[in-house]
Amino acid sequence: MRRVFEKSRTVVPARAAAACCAALVLLGACATVPQRSPSEWMGALPPNATLYASLSVRGSAEFLKKMANDAGPGSQDISSLIGMTNRMVCSVTLSRGAPPQFSVVALGSYPSGIIGMRLAGNKDWKKRTGGSSVFWEWSKAGLQVSIPNNAILLAANGEVQMLLARWTAPRAAGMPPEVAGDMEKKDFVLYMPELPGGLAESAAMKGVHIPIQDVWMSAAHVQGGYALSGTANTTSEREAKLLTLVVRLGIVAWMRGQNVPNASERLSSITVTPSGSQVRLAGLHISEDELIPLFLSLVKSITPAAVPPVVEEPAQ
Repeated sequence: MRRVFEKSRTVVPARAAAACCAALVLLGACATVPQRSPSEWMGALPPNATLYASLSVRGSAEFLKKMANDAGPGSQDISSLIGMTNRMVCSVTLSRGAPPQFSVVALGSYPSGIIGMRLAGNKDWKKRTGGSSVFWEWSKAGLQVSIPNNAILLAANGEVQMLLARWTAPRAAGMPPEVAGDMEKKDFVLYMPELPGGLAESAAMKGVHIPIQDVWMSAAHVQGGYALSGTANTTSEREAKLLTLVVRLGIVAWMRGQNVPNASERLSSITVTPSGSQVRLAGLHISEDELIPLFLSLVKSITPAAVPPVVEEPAQ
């Protein structure tokens, strides 16, 4: 298990979150957990995050296994444990000049006693207390883990105490009802409350204003891959029509950039249509091998660019 944690610090936050949670799911155990919808569990995560995601692990086991395998040595320990988790909700916060922050609430079956003994036997993990809270911290990467209930695992790289304070009574998540509904039905949902800075800045440099208020994508597992759909809210019908053109061009550019096979045929099944002030995408089918690069390219594209250091001119 130590090898998994040591490697995961070098991968992107989304991979690290999935790998860390999966690596701590050790054995099945009977436990009770408050019955809440995925969108209600989202309320335990930090407010004002860049993106939120809900993942049905049982429906997306292969996706998680591929992410784990991509993390490097030790992944065989993760692959055998993924089935122990039922659902994960997580958030990623991207800030200019600061490392990404992620928080995870995983729902499944987690024997805290056994996990605690294993972590206690690893010198890189230290037991911490904060008020009435108890959690474990990995000294090499700042990963914090707590199991307040044998059916819940909380993980973060610096905010686990906030998760501990919120999981028993989450705040209202504040997302559109359509997003909450997708989280009930789809295997994977990614929600961004507003257009992230990286995308807005990139478009502005090209002289393009992207009129998006919030956006979400969902994926349902089908034979041979995933069926993707997406929705973006704008402030007017005129902006929705403009965004429709931008999205269509963006899909073509993405397929060319990723060398997607049979691009022309697959483009013919995709629809991007304005509906009032919304833009809706449907009919995008991708393979399991393509889903990870698509997700990682999205995370990369929304990451704010680093601020260049200010170089002071020497005094004359």
